[in-house]
Amino acid sequence: MVAALGSGGSTAPKRPLTSHAPRLRLRDLPAFDKTVTLAWQNPASALFARVSRTGEGLVIETAGITVRVGLRHWRMPIGRGGDHGTRERMVCPRCGSFRDTLYWLGEWGCRGKDCLDLEHACRHELRWCPAIRRRAKLLHKLARCAPTGLKARRLRAQIAHQKAAMLANLKRANRDLTKRRRRRG
Repeated sequence: MVAALGSGGSTAPKRPLTSHAPRLRLRDLPAFDKTVTLAWQNPASALFARVSRTGEGLVIETAGITVRVGLRHWRMPIGRGGDHGTRERMVCPRCGSFRDTLYWLGEWGCRGKDCLDLEHACRHELRWCPAIRRRAKLLHKLARCAPTGLKARRLRAQIAHQKAAMLANLKRANRDLTKRRRRRG
């Protein structure tokens, strides 16, 4: 069961967040036969990693630990002309899944449940009333479209619907808190 406002439960995430862990993305990788040194700064300390690309894949040296990470390539069709590009992904050293990003939490791995078990922070954003987040996203969409268009009219209707959901949630929370206060004196 998900904790809600006034339930006494914690809405804080139980698993570590991806934003708390240094990450290595595909775009940060060096060219073939090159080495780069990456640094992540946090208030407690700095983490340095040397990343080298070899014929077998990547070699990552972090905190005295050397890890070999494989790279997987496959052809991807691009456009109608039959041209093919190449898709490249890293092979997670812990679970073997194909990923665009690897994270460091004492060792390199991916965010999957079988690996480092990380979550994105947005999964916990305004968890007690998701209508607030949905309404904010719709307002951003509305700001980017013509004010007199059909799309704007549809977005305004969706925003009104989410506003009603927010108010209903607030009334329900207030009613539940009032009942709880009366019961407990």
